[in-house]
Amino acid sequence: MRSRGLTVGAMLAVVAVVVIVPGAGRLPVGVAAAHEVTEKTLLDNERVTMIELVFPAGFRGEEHSAVADEFAYVLEGEFAVVTKGQGKRVLRRGEVEYASQGTLHYSLNESKKPARVLVVMLKGR
Repeated sequence: MRSRGLTVGAMLAVVAVVVIVPGAGRLPVGVAAAHEVTEKTLLDNERVTMIELVFPAGFRGEEHSAVADEFAYVLEGEFAVVTKGQGKRVLRRGEVEYASQGTLHYSLNESKKPARVLVVMLKGR
């Protein structure tokens, strides 16, 4: 897995994710600082980007505007999305959050365990 720090916050934050700055803050494969968000790109084509993210315990992303229509599905653990004008929503395993392109939001993991999240971003035609 690679780490891109605030990249996740910018994408969902996935959710948030993490806007994406290619190569920013990368650690060698298999190395991640305890406070870093890790990500693994599962699919990236002209229509869809699909990324598995791991938010460490205590993570707080920066507020950002969603770069695409984004879906975040919680695979393990729990995390929260705070959306401007809507407040905070805590998501647990099996739950989904949606943010349309341009939505201001940020992600949190207030739990004591990492949260693993699948983020799907739909690219414009």
